[in-house]
Amino acid sequence: MATATVARDATAPAAATRRIVVADELGYCWGVRRALDIVQQAADAGGPIAPIGDVIHNPQVVERLRAKGVEGAATVDEAAGRGFKRVAITAHGMGPHLAQQASAAALELVDTTCPLVTKVQRLAQKLVRQGYYLVVYGDSYHPEVRSVIGWAGTSKALAAKKVADLPWNAPRGAVGPGVVTPPRKVAVVSQTTKNVDELMKFAQELQAMVLPEGGEFRLCNTICEPTSERQTALKRLVERDHVDLILAIGGKKSSNTARLAEVGNLMGVASHHIERPEEIEPAWLEGAATVGVTAGASTPDDVIQSVVDALAARGYAPPEGGIRPVDPDYVPSY
Repeated sequence: MATATVARDATAPAAATRRIVVADELGYCWGVRRALDIVQQAADAGGPIAPIGDVIHNPQVVERLRAKGVEGAATVDEAAGRGFKRVAITAHGMGPHLAQQASAAALELVDTTCPLVTKVQRLAQKLVRQGYYLVVYGDSYHPEVRSVIGWAGTSKALAAKKVADLPWNAPRGAVGPGVVTPPRKVAVVSQTTKNVDELMKFAQELQAMVLPEGGEFRLCNTICEPTSERQTALKRLVERDHVDLILAIGGKKSSNTARLAEVGNLMGVASHHIERPEEIEPAWLEGAATVGVTAGASTPDDVIQSVVDALAARGYAPPEGGIRPVDPDYVPSY
């Protein structure tokens, strides 16, 4: 279901001061912090390590890790060819083939998979054992989605973001030339960083195709809590502070950051996905008295702060208390 556009009062007086407001939940999630801690500790203790892909989808963090001997490779063979003795599974997860390849190449394997992704991988295996045809709602090219399908270990699994992308074109019971209907049992899991409203719309459309003629449909909402929290916090920010512009900060490969910009646009606020403050275009700020700032789950605080500083340099009052409350007693939840 689409998110309703937030009503604006055209007669309201202009804000006396241009200001920056930040979402209550933004930036690093505990799964990303965990992955970075694991790979940094591994590099400190044992030297260079090659994640297969980006540990997280943030270019600034990837650059910093490279200086510590953590440098991504596209494949296990590439890592071995460059002299690495250890490879790592990224926070997005990887199919079982990676462990097999690492073992065959006599390379040590470090696993930084987010536990919430591991949960989806195991759920996919369970659903397949129960006889469901597995549909993963998400981007077919994304490493997390590929990892879930890899662990499902079946040809009866696929990824899709629209019902039109599925191999079925009619509800169960339909007949006629060219008609292809779903199997009797279909289950849906989601890429953890997707938009919950869009997942529900997809699931409702697919359910209508599967249920006729005694079909069985199961939806498992595996969008992770940090992703949902950041989307909800952004909606709350728009409603509470009546922002004129949203900047969603995160790597261009970051699915959850892209979803944040998408949520803002669906609420009727011009929203832009940026990696760095240099990407802010002056035209975006014209007439924008209040700028809302959010950030994806793989965006470090200093990158968020650099965007706030760039806006402050253009005359915007920074958020009171900084980008987030500082808790000296904070302990990660993993």
